[in-house]
Amino acid sequence: MKLVQKHLIKFNHKNYSVIDKLGFLSKNLYNCAIYLNRQVFFSHQPFLTMTELHHALKMSPDYQALPAKVSQLVLKQVEKTFKSYQKAKEQYKKSPDKFTGEPKLPRYKDKEKGRNVLTYNYQAISKKALKQGLIKLSGTNLEFKTNLKEVLEVRIIPKLGAYCLEIVYEQPSSSSQEGERYAFIDLGLNNLAAVTSNIPEFQPTLVCGKALKSCNQKYNKTLAKLKSELPSLQKTSKTIQGLTLKRNCQVDYYLHTASKYIIDKLLAHQINLLVIGHNQGWKQNINIGDRNNQSFVNIPHSRFIEQLTYKANLVGIEVQTTNESYTSKCSFLD
Repeated sequence: MKLVQKHLIKFNHKNYSVIDKLGFLSKNLYNCAIYLNRQVFFSHQPFLTMTELHHALKMSPDYQALPAKVSQLVLKQVEKTFKSYQKAKEQYKKSPDKFTGEPKLPRYKDKEKGRNVLTYNYQAISKKALKQGLIKLSGTNLEFKTNLKEVLEVRIIPKLGAYCLEIVYEQPSSSSQEGERYAFIDLGLNNLAAVTSNIPEFQPTLVCGKALKSCNQKYNKTLAKLKSELPSLQKTSKTIQGLTLKRNCQVDYYLHTASKYIIDKLLAHQINLLVIGHNQGWKQNINIGDRNNQSFVNIPHSRFIEQLTYKANLVGIEVQTTNESYTSKCSFLD
């Protein structure tokens, strides 16, 4: 399965200015491709494919400002964005009740402040440097240390005044264990996760979520204060972006720690199936008071489920998601 090794590049990093310029150039090409597809949409014509966008833009300064392989992946990103929009529109017409609003046509990124993702596939990564324990990206002098021997791709993602360098690599999953040894997880707020099992010797476990709740409440309070001090037409600031980035990193670290703790416990009890209770759209309809609503919505339960899933798969535990009403009825006494 594919895994990701992450590195955070903040504004004081020695490579930040170079990466920021690349993100700006990627944004320029992205906006050009968005413009072409918006124009064919308004002309009631089919959206342009990646190949058609390539032929239309390959001689443009924006395309040539980046390595060809990187530019092609920006165009592929635009193609995927419009395909997703088209698919969402079709589903919206059939079942509008499944959406919180009508899907909107993809928009441009801000001309000055906008930045876009950069993707370097294995062809745009130096094989010679990789053998020396370095990631070297095509068309740049950027180098990053790594302990990986093989890399599928490198993504540089804008993140609130910083950049996240994601190194994607392949790692084989363990084979599934035999037997009917199941565990069940309910997600919540004060208790981030309640873990039970059909194994009598399994001690039901609660993973505390109060630290996340406190983190979000402090963040929301500080954010409201900072926003109240902004000029009337200004929506954000470097201070707000830094605050949000810090909160996101804290939440992500907590979720990683909690998910590892759970999977280690399941592995110790030789669990081979994990069932996670999850209700689609539950956060839109929840009503547990204004403060609790805000904290609950701010906890990325979907991200937590992703972390549990990939960590479980790595050690051979199968994962299923189901309606929470089912897992809430399960316990080690059943």
